[in-house]
Amino acid sequence: MTHKSARARAAKARRLTSPLAAGAAIAAATGLLGMGMSAPAFGAVDKTVDDAVFSWSVNNESTGGAYFGGCNFLAAGEAGDTGMARIWTAKDAGSIYSVDDAGKFTDGNTSIVKTNGELSDFDGRCTDGEGNKVNGKINAEAPNNHTGDHVEIKNGTGTVDPDNDNASIQWEGSWSFAYYGGMTYWTISDPKLEVKNGMGTITGTYSGFGADMDDLSIWKKLDARDGDIVEIQQGEVDVTDSGFEFTPDYLGVETATDGRNLQAPKSSENESWWGAMPQDWIDFNVETGQDSYWYTTAGASTSIQPRKKTNPLTVEYTAQAPAPDVSTSHSVKSANAEDGLTVNVTGDGYDNLPDSSLGKPSAGAYAAIVDRDLASKDVTAGNTTAVQYVMPPQIKDGKINVDVTAKTVDLDESKDYDVLTWVAHGLPTGDAELYREPIELTDEQKNALFPGDDDADDAADDGATDGAEAGDDGAADAAEGEADDKGAADAADATEGEADDNGTADAGADGAEAGDDGTADAAEGEADGSKAGAAADASADGSDSDAGGAADGDGSDGGSDGDEDKPAKPVVADQTVGEDRLVKGKTAPKAEVNLAWTPVVEKDADSQIKAFAAKVPSEDNVTVTADAEGNFSAKAPSAKGTYAYSAIATVDGVPSDSAEFTVTVTEDEAADDDADSEGSSDGGSADAAGSGDDGASDGAEAGSDGGSSASDGAADGSGAAGSSSAGSEGSSTGGSESGSSAGGNLPRTGAELMTLPIAIGLLILGAGSVMFSRMRKR
Repeated sequence: MTHKSARARAAKARRLTSPLAAGAAIAAATGLLGMGMSAPAFGAVDKTVDDAVFSWSVNNESTGGAYFGGCNFLAAGEAGDTGMARIWTAKDAGSIYSVDDAGKFTDGNTSIVKTNGELSDFDGRCTDGEGNKVNGKINAEAPNNHTGDHVEIKNGTGTVDPDNDNASIQWEGSWSFAYYGGMTYWTISDPKLEVKNGMGTITGTYSGFGADMDDLSIWKKLDARDGDIVEIQQGEVDVTDSGFEFTPDYLGVETATDGRNLQAPKSSENESWWGAMPQDWIDFNVETGQDSYWYTTAGASTSIQPRKKTNPLTVEYTAQAPAPDVSTSHSVKSANAEDGLTVNVTGDGYDNLPDSSLGKPSAGAYAAIVDRDLASKDVTAGNTTAVQYVMPPQIKDGKINVDVTAKTVDLDESKDYDVLTWVAHGLPTGDAELYREPIELTDEQKNALFPGDDDADDAADDGATDGAEAGDDGAADAAEGEADDKGAADAADATEGEADDNGTADAGADGAEAGDDGTADAAEGEADGSKAGAAADASADGSDSDAGGAADGDGSDGGSDGDEDKPAKPVVADQTVGEDRLVKGKTAPKAEVNLAWTPVVEKDADSQIKAFAAKVPSEDNVTVTADAEGNFSAKAPSAKGTYAYSAIATVDGVPSDSAEFTVTVTEDEAADDDADSEGSSDGGSADAAGSGDDGASDGAEAGSDGGSSASDGAADGSGAAGSSSAGSEGSSTGGSESGSSAGGNLPRTGAELMTLPIAIGLLILGAGSVMFSRMRKR
């Protein structure tokens, strides 16, 4: 992909006279234009769990001293059939209850663990972790009246979402409740926890045998059934990346079960332990003969009643983000010399991305067109051919669909290009690089993108010659200052005061200064005395800039270069905050505004990497809602200093372009003047695009140059239309307050062109433009 020589020269000239592009290059070279602006993570994704441990002692009654049989205890696994109601013995190991080779209560993923961390066994079933026996102790206030053994089921699998307190975990394992030494027992199998927004249930399978303490001849195997074993409706579960603990519902729960004994009335004496287990639990135990053991019946604090309330249940695990499953593709959408190369990039799985190269959670993605010879690890903010930031609100259900456009002047026909996507914010290194594939152009697309010399030279019907020679229709020669045979004046050297024999003065100075209508690049200097009506089109660089004041003659209309459906970006000025620390701005009424910030990076940063790795305060972003008038405010960072800010407004799910500004936090409001002066010294415009109130001139001193041209060019008395107007309006030192730039192809990362050193760089470039302009005239 090679530019023709004339077009290559034109491209070079345009870059010399573009303060925006050159200022951005300076910023990138000093590591100031960063893709490291902090932004909130998005699209919470469930994390996987494969090592969850379920731990629960149920209640103190289930491991307490019993009226008969020594104690109640827990056993691992689903209990076998004893054939009758009797006390378990050591000989039942392996047939009635499960043990390992060492005789410990274990069965697959399930084991019974004592308070000292040791596994329980049959001999120690009625002994606590310190060796104290609980046999026959039925007073809840007596010391050492229960063992505290708990069931532990390992290897639970599922997902958790800590951000929303959601969890879904399944365990495979069983444990049995042996009451009265084994006279009556039953089993819970395969518990499954489901929590949403901190509330939920644990379900499982009930199985066991029915008995009757009044008739020991009754013994029957019960049908297994599924049901709730835990309810989490009264409290809330705080799901984290490592687990959580909660107390299952019991206190305050009422049951109408007509079991062996009715639920006692709630009173001031029993309210601290009064309640019931889930109804499914109680209903099943009506058949086992244990129903009244699972809700409060009559009894004082010295009875077993206080031991019936539930104990805390613990779930521990290591949450892991699922492996990213990102797919990306691209296609050439259009390719022509006027609009450049547009590539459409689509993808899926962009709501579950790895961390950025900075080690931070993803904040969207970048899609770029890059030189194939440029290694991914060497890509920075300043050397992409074109780049588009895909913000989190633009990623719907993990999908992206974005166009990336490279201007023709930024492409080289001799080179090949790739599409590259990576995780924002940072560099495309390691796992952060998501996709890189070549852009394949057809011959037809190449020819359209890079037409031949003749096409390039004669592209405009109105005689525009791309900065070379005007045609014989009276257009002035913008470089040599030669008049044609119709007598049109030189359109480039107005400062020499040369007029043609018809007395027509040229109003267009250097192809870059503004006319009275604010149009850059010497647009349409009109002659009022020529019989031939010689109107000098003088379209410099082959493109006109309209009264909107768009810089660099790129044909912009001065408006937003985003989608017309986008909301307007917030209006926020550079500001210094005092004691109230309020950062203020204005946007659409009721819009959500995300403010993100980072400390201004030192100018002498060694590299782009160092700039990206600069420490960002923990309070690096916040989202606020504008009031009915569109006003919004947010607290500035607590630390004193200067911060680079971005603000994005979202209306009906559609994000605006980013507004960039700086905030200076100072302990003394009297220092405001010093802080503000950094961004407006030397009469420099606050407008990063360099556009004035009526249209931007293409250099810092276009006003004075334009005035000189108007004066010198009026030698024959006919005058040049609009010259003096260009001088007065183009020399404005006030400047626009917008801070926006139309047509820029640099990254919209929330941090571009918004630090004070960048503003200084732009002022230097403005002065440089004037120097280059004068050199061209000579």
